[in-house]
Amino acid sequence: MLQTTHKPFASELRDKGSRLDLLRLNPNLKSMFRGLILLSALIPMVLASAELERLNHVVAIVGETPITMGDIQRQTDPLERSIYQQYPNNPALRRQKVLEIKQQALETLVERQLILMEFDAQGYQLPEKIVDKQVQERIRDRFGDRLTLTQTLQAQGVTFEAFRKDIKTTVIVDFLTAENVNSVSLVSPSEIKAYYDTHLEDFQQEKLIRLRMIFLKANPENRTAAEAMLKEIRVKVEAGTDFASLAKVYHQGSQRNQGGDWGWVDRNTLRSDLSEEAFKLEEGQASDIMTTDEGCYLLYAQEIKPSEPKSLANVQGEIEAILLAEEKNRLRTNWIDELKKKNFVRYY
Repeated sequence: MLQTTHKPFASELRDKGSRLDLLRLNPNLKSMFRGLILLSALIPMVLASAELERLNHVVAIVGETPITMGDIQRQTDPLERSIYQQYPNNPALRRQKVLEIKQQALETLVERQLILMEFDAQGYQLPEKIVDKQVQERIRDRFGDRLTLTQTLQAQGVTFEAFRKDIKTTVIVDFLTAENVNSVSLVSPSEIKAYYDTHLEDFQQEKLIRLRMIFLKANPENRTAAEAMLKEIRVKVEAGTDFASLAKVYHQGSQRNQGGDWGWVDRNTLRSDLSEEAFKLEEGQASDIMTTDEGCYLLYAQEIKPSEPKSLANVQGEIEAILLAEEKNRLRTNWIDELKKKNFVRYY
């Protein structure tokens, strides 16, 4: 009975003494490999071309000036990186946030170009020495020296000329905006009062607690004894013994001489576990014993101020700032709308 032994293909070649290359044995395979090599060389070129086409895509025209995706990208790159770091596991929200900042960047670029056109139309001229001064201040404040600026611009692929042009544009935009928008300086008392009355929920004084505590340091060896001690103290407090007097004896914290007094605290004064327990208390009530890695706590709510609206006098300045900002925003929106009516603007 004959038996056939199947050897690996490479072994068969060696057995036959063949020195032929695999590609020489199969001309079609050789052509395929050549095609793959050519394709691998073309793919980066195709991708680069597609990216360049995307960046050069015009999304708006203001007057005769196009605004491209590349212009928007340069505005949003730092923010996009921040968004990706902030929402690494939420791609849907990430896309939404990126879309929002791109839309905002587009509107900002359109508005800046409209303002530049209005600057020219009004016959204004900006002395170059003012731009030079602003450039020097920007270098000093943000980069420290010219070398750091140069290195930063090179890393970002930005020329010094583009950097200077951006500063010049900012100076022009700020100047003309101030001329047309920042004329509002006063808000009447009646406007402040009306805003206060309709936004009381925005001016609530948080609930406050006049808090005292007794803290005993504890480790695994003496934790049970510390808890027992605080339970005894709690019984005394419930029986009417002054908490502050007990804290001056037992408290092992920096407020011992003050009877464990933390003063008036809100929910953000203490760390979350202590705050949660403290804000459950009624006035004059001591907490349950709280045990943590560093020790044991007994909290006491000496007084409580419930949440209530802040007085108008306390928030008048805050309301005035809000109303001024709203009015400036309204004036700016109206001004930009007028500029859009005067000039050619098209979105794509």
